[in-house]
Amino acid sequence: MQSRRRWRYGFVISGLFLGVAQPVFAQSAFDQLVEASRHEMAKKEGRLSVATEIEDRLVTPVLKAFQKDLPFIRDITYERLNTAEVQHRILLQTMQGRKPNYDVMHVAQELWPDYIKADLFAKPLFEYKRLAKELPRDWAELDVRIIDPEGYFMATAGLARGIVWSPNLVPKGKEPTSWEACLDPMWKGKFLYDPRPKLTGLWYDPKTRESHIQWLKGIVHNGVVLSRQQSANLEKVAAGEFPLFCGVNYHSAMPVIDGGAPLQFAFPDPIPLEFGSVIHVLKYSKAPATTQLLALWLGSKGQEAMDRYAYRGFPWNPKSRKYPLAKGKYVAICDAKCVSGLDSYDKIHAEILKLPGAKAR
Repeated sequence: MQSRRRWRYGFVISGLFLGVAQPVFAQSAFDQLVEASRHEMAKKEGRLSVATEIEDRLVTPVLKAFQKDLPFIRDITYERLNTAEVQHRILLQTMQGRKPNYDVMHVAQELWPDYIKADLFAKPLFEYKRLAKELPRDWAELDVRIIDPEGYFMATAGLARGIVWSPNLVPKGKEPTSWEACLDPMWKGKFLYDPRPKLTGLWYDPKTRESHIQWLKGIVHNGVVLSRQQSANLEKVAAGEFPLFCGVNYHSAMPVIDGGAPLQFAFPDPIPLEFGSVIHVLKYSKAPATTQLLALWLGSKGQEAMDRYAYRGFPWNPKSRKYPLAKGKYVAICDAKCVSGLDSYDKIHAEILKLPGAKAR
């Protein structure tokens, strides 16, 4: 984002703050944010509209927990927007003057440049780093790494990736619990990989970058089968069409496994983790303070609900179900700064996998 655009955002939001929160005489920025949200919800009769990429049945109990902590938010409607195509259509409609009804909407990282060009991302009312220091005692500590260095957004989920396999097709003693297992000739042409970049932490971390690049080249040499969509790939492994799927989302695999699918999951070492479910404040939102409050809650006190219901907690949290699986393993993190600069990795990734439209090296 250009600095000129950032100053314009700051001016607009400062004016909004003066209009909404100036009468509030709260002690802290956090208290002021809560009061600004309360004011918004009073004008909207307590109704909040949310749209993210998370499956309805997983996120609904999370949002109910948010309401329980902030009861002035009386009703939350939810819609799942899990494809970039739908979010792009919303962008086009917004540019035509047909603004969506969503107060809070997750925007896929690949569409950020288009939303920035359309001048739709606003600067939040308060700095997240300041708010992190003023959280109530009964809210969990906020890891500042999930905050955009320039303050525009906050990630709310730990998207960790690993390997899934079918115990009916993989012999005992041959379980693919390491990344090197995906390079084993016994799986040549028999394993799946989602060509949408998921292992971004391994690229961003200087300790793992070079080995990850070599691994990508290795799976191409080993006849990797490229197939989009995590859920579809999990179904193929569960149905016995393929023995393993390398680079699968924990939050995609575990609900299926907990539901009884004949699959097993492991975190190889190192574990790639991306800060995901990013929430921006959108300029057309009628609830910018509540948007920021939701992001703040999800990244701190709401982490317990995010892990329990949506499988998206951070693995270093002892209360997370990821914790025992990740204990003792190195976590390569794609943090907020990494998420902002993934275009370069997307290009390298596409070239190595020889994806359509990628230039050959």
